[in-house]
Amino acid sequence: MEKLSVWERNFKFLFFSRIIKISADSFAFNSILWFLILSGKGAIGTALLIAVTFLPEAFLAPVTGPLMKRSTLKFWMYFSDLTRAIIVLMIPISYLNGFSPLWFVMGLMIIHSATGATYNPASITLIPQIVHEEFMQKANAILQSSSEIVKLSTVTLCGFLLTLVGPAITLMISFVLYIISGIFVLCIKYQTNQPSAKHDNAKQRGTYKAKLKRGFSLVRHHRVLFPLAIYCLFMNLAATPWEALSAIYVAEDLNGTPFIHSLLKATTGIGAFLLGFILAKVKINRYGLLFITAGIIEGTSFFITGLFTILPLVFLAAFAFGAAVSSINVPEHTIIQKSVDGDDQPQVFAIIDMIGNLALPLGSVICGYAAEALGSGKVIAIGGGIEIFAGLGILLFTRLAKAQESDLIKEKKASINM
Repeated sequence: MEKLSVWERNFKFLFFSRIIKISADSFAFNSILWFLILSGKGAIGTALLIAVTFLPEAFLAPVTGPLMKRSTLKFWMYFSDLTRAIIVLMIPISYLNGFSPLWFVMGLMIIHSATGATYNPASITLIPQIVHEEFMQKANAILQSSSEIVKLSTVTLCGFLLTLVGPAITLMISFVLYIISGIFVLCIKYQTNQPSAKHDNAKQRGTYKAKLKRGFSLVRHHRVLFPLAIYCLFMNLAATPWEALSAIYVAEDLNGTPFIHSLLKATTGIGAFLLGFILAKVKINRYGLLFITAGIIEGTSFFITGLFTILPLVFLAAFAFGAAVSSINVPEHTIIQKSVDGDDQPQVFAIIDMIGNLALPLGSVICGYAAEALGSGKVIAIGGGIEIFAGLGILLFTRLAKAQESDLIKEKKASINM
């Protein structure tokens, strides 16, 4: 018999689509960031860009989730790539023709972000359709680790291209990359695993509103996913001080330079890649325990970073933070794929992603004012402490850490009949 492998034809196409799409996203964000700076849009323009890059995708993902079915996953991924390709082409064309007001660029970037609400949930839901169940964790780990390497390399390459040819031409490179990613999506061929007739009839009776409500209800009553979603909220709340204040922390507390800050980011990326690589080789049974343990380690790294301003220790904490990122994302995606029916997966993933991202805007505002009063280091440490205590609470008082693969299968069967 032919030996099974994760690297089948369809997964290869998904892999190349994902890494090319991530490259295009990185090129687009950094190009538009410098486009706004060089166009004289200033701090207001860059602040608005960060806001419209993340928030529309997070809030629209649950709205588009009920529209996704296993048979239409390719369509939503291709729709996202094609729409983003058109947008990154419109901005340089308009600029070269003398039209680039801030409201126009921000409006296009809102659409750019909103289309991400379809690609990510659809691509994660597609994995169980094209990968054997035995290799789901490995597939998630491969995509996670490769994504970190691509993010690191594209930032460097994009900086070189921005210096060499400028933002307008670099955005046109993003256009080409989005088109290539879409072509790889179209090459994926798969057959939808058909649910039972009883389940299929139950799905047909639901309107869009009912399906939207079902997604939230499923997360709320799922004994594994509900504590996972709550901890995601605390994780993002804890990470916000580091994301918002790391540059200030390096400059003021460590007396470092932007180069030190970039090295810390690179160290984080290396940690994420290495743990993703390890998780692609090692089989895990208790995904929830790994998820919680990684969160506690991440919180500890923030806590140490904030309290002890010793540069080698901060680098170790940055590496631990990166390692925790992969150890959080891989089990999170695998738990959703194994404990939720295929047609519900895009909606559930989007809802959990939205719950986690709710902490970002509120946390950014709070930590900015708190840093003025307490200092950036203490605020980062407080965020780490919150994540540690929340993790211990989830560990002791929920079933997330105790859930094994057999428990996830039971939850999946129970969720189908909800």
